[in-house]
Amino acid sequence: MSNIILKNCKTIDNKIINLIIEDGKIKKITKQLLSSDKTTDKIINIKENIIIPGLIDTHVHLRDPGLTHKENWTTGSQAAAHGGYTTIIDMPNTSPLTNTLKNFKEKKEIAKNKSYVDYALHAGVKTQKDVNEILEEKPASYKIFMDLHNNNELFEMFKYVSKTGKPLSLHCEDKTLVDYNIKTLSSNPENDKKTITYSYARSALAELIAVNRAIEYAKQLNLQLHLCHISTRQTLELIREARTKINISIEATPHHIFLDNSTYETYGIKAKTNPPLRDENYNINIEHMKEFDSIGTDHAPHTLEEKLKNTWNSAAGIPGLENTLPLLLTEVNNNNITLQEVVRLMSTNPAKIFKIPNKGEIKVGYDADITVIDMKLEGKIDTETFYTKGKYTPFEEREYTGKNIMTINRGNIICENDEVIKCENKYVY
Repeated sequence: MSNIILKNCKTIDNKIINLIIEDGKIKKITKQLLSSDKTTDKIINIKENIIIPGLIDTHVHLRDPGLTHKENWTTGSQAAAHGGYTTIIDMPNTSPLTNTLKNFKEKKEIAKNKSYVDYALHAGVKTQKDVNEILEEKPASYKIFMDLHNNNELFEMFKYVSKTGKPLSLHCEDKTLVDYNIKTLSSNPENDKKTITYSYARSALAELIAVNRAIEYAKQLNLQLHLCHISTRQTLELIREARTKINISIEATPHHIFLDNSTYETYGIKAKTNPPLRDENYNINIEHMKEFDSIGTDHAPHTLEEKLKNTWNSAAGIPGLENTLPLLLTEVNNNNITLQEVVRLMSTNPAKIFKIPNKGEIKVGYDADITVIDMKLEGKIDTETFYTKGKYTPFEEREYTGKNIMTINRGNIICENDEVIKCENKYVY
């Protein structure tokens, strides 16, 4: 592990500091470098660009194992490093599902061999025995896709997780309503090419019903909930009250923050995702970020062949690792959100929610995970620069001001000026 000094770093409160890094940890933060501090020849001049804690994405789908034609741990983690992330947590819906000890350990080994960033894994929920066995491998949380299970199944699965002391991460859509809406709307052949219909098939009400059910179960079972990709203002109202009664955190995605379902008319079926983009009567936006606890990209790439099908058969998912930070820094420059809020949502809180040790802050003794940003750098979102296999985005050609220019993971530069570099990784627990 190399020892380095980062000099002339600007903090988010406009102070100039120097970081002395040894063995991957922040050893000292100082306003002035002394001769006794200069114990290494490797000194990097940050040139008064801003440093923030390395980004943590707690919601990615790297498709490995079993679906590597879409993405794998190499390309997905390269995309993470390129996007300013130093830690990612992968979801369990790979093939096979990461819901047994054997499958969990196999994915962990794949990540160890391939990942360019630090990582953890969410576990799926199968049986009480499987849940208990996986606990020994320290999952970040257990994840349930509520749209795949009936109410009786869900309550049993919630009970399994309640005995672990781990957070329960949830995809909140009501199965009964979603199935009914899809059956009804897909019976009209005109909707096969009318993508906006998808946003009504998986309706805002389906999210609201599922969240309400999750809250009621959590009250009974004393569960910590993490609600993924909350997409409607109506759901936010429900969560405000629930926060007084249970331990609950909520995540937003960049596509739900910045887009509504009119995007289907301009960008087409490639913008399909679950939950879908909402219409203006329901959608969240940048103004609601003070109510959210984290931003997860829900990075979920597919091949273009899988995306370019009809309303019902097209694969749902949008890549997000490489454009989220520039989109948010642009909003900082436009005074719609503060840089402090971006750090809270993308670094500090993700580490707290999932109890990731020594990450999420620039602090003596913490991992030297640093994202360097140039708040004046201008450009356009360009899929040709992406490392992910999913070279599509509804943000294509969107202009940005502000971008990450260097990513440092435990003292190692893993991306500089869009070039990704392989270094040592670790499982964060």
